[in-house]
Amino acid sequence: MILVVDDERTIREMLQYEMEQEGYRTLTAVNGAEAVELCQKHLPDMVLLDAVMPTLDGFRCCAEIRRWPQCEDLPVLMITSLDDEESVAEAFAVGATDYIIKPSKQIHWGVLRQRVRRLLQAHAAMRELHQRSAQERKLTQITAQVRRSLDLATILRTTVGEVQELLQVEQVAICEFPTLGEPRFTVEAGSGGCPSVLHTPVRVPHARPADRYTPDWLVQVTDGFEVSGDSWYGELVQRVGMQAFLAVPVVLGERLWGLLTAHHYATPRAWTPHEVNMLQQLTMQLASAIQQAQLYQQLEAANGELRRLAAFDGLTQVPNRRRFDEYLTQEWHRLEREECALSLILADIDFFKSYNDTYGHVAGDECLRRVAQAISQVANRSTDLVARYGGEEFAVILPNTLLAGAMTVAERVRMGVEQLRIPHQNSLVHGQVTLSLGVTSILPTPVLNPAQLVAAADQALYQAKQQGRNCVVPY
Repeated sequence: MILVVDDERTIREMLQYEMEQEGYRTLTAVNGAEAVELCQKHLPDMVLLDAVMPTLDGFRCCAEIRRWPQCEDLPVLMITSLDDEESVAEAFAVGATDYIIKPSKQIHWGVLRQRVRRLLQAHAAMRELHQRSAQERKLTQITAQVRRSLDLATILRTTVGEVQELLQVEQVAICEFPTLGEPRFTVEAGSGGCPSVLHTPVRVPHARPADRYTPDWLVQVTDGFEVSGDSWYGELVQRVGMQAFLAVPVVLGERLWGLLTAHHYATPRAWTPHEVNMLQQLTMQLASAIQQAQLYQQLEAANGELRRLAAFDGLTQVPNRRRFDEYLTQEWHRLEREECALSLILADIDFFKSYNDTYGHVAGDECLRRVAQAISQVANRSTDLVARYGGEEFAVILPNTLLAGAMTVAERVRMGVEQLRIPHQNSLVHGQVTLSLGVTSILPTPVLNPAQLVAAADQALYQAKQQGRNCVVPY
């Protein structure tokens, strides 16, 4: 669009006619003040500006236009009868892009047409250069954001959100190609009004392995009405109702991990080579980020398993003494703040050495496993902790539990082990495996410590053994 500014109607209409004959759309203004207002409202591609006008002359008008940030690079061609050196200098000083003299108010139309064409071409090239530069900066920022995270979900959400802003499209999504199963869209970013593609499958023909990368996975659809439904992307475009579609593969090694896709629904849209190239660059960085995230997940899983192994007894699969000490200290401090009771049960398998000597260590290991399982079935609240305290001794931490409640739990534990009916012919108290249990409860305070709770439970356990075993004794 070209804004024609001249106070003389004849010149203004001639300029308007010539520009429209060249295929340009036009706006007209009769003075500089109106021209400034139209520039701010419509942002034309070029201004043809007379120098001598009432209200606001062309020089001051040009200066005002240049103050508007969006018009800093707008081509302004001054067309005037002023041919003195001072006027020419002033025109360029206030920001005119070029200057044409119309002697005796006659315009050389051939020269004007060439000037207009070249200025518009130069302006378009400069605008594209600025846009590309801005996109490149944005791409660098996106890449940095993507590579900064080790969380796969964050990486994918960041990618689609930033790419949607980068391309200024209605929707961007990622379709993942799992090792087993159908490819599906797993994350998207879109403007309001466009349909969601989340969990929408991509129907790849059986003759074509979905996880094998080939160059033709790069797809550009500029007009949804012109694409055939025979292809996987054509079927998707028609099924979802897209007008334009761009798919760029994300490749890990030689495997097609997925597709980064852009969708337009309202109108057809051409994808420039620069846009495609940017997404190809980004998907290479995205692939590296995905691999890093996957390695990090594997490392976290391995570390988690190591932490679990470090905290659990390998034989009985209940927490070990180390985890017992950590959890007791943790709950002690929590319940001290909350001013609530903490109870502890220490249990010992009666005459377990004799059991091992009689039945062997394999049977002894199985006995320990079954006893641990029986205790865990009783002390089964999410906050309870059953641990192998050492050898044939077990401990049960019962947060927010008073002594009476702990005694009830201990008795149920004793009965549960007895009901296992594990034979123990050399037991001096019973013909089967039994437990002796010591129970204590305390209100944690700063002047006390967890070791005192353990000592009290241990003392109660000693009393249970002294009283004949297979019983529960409180401290």
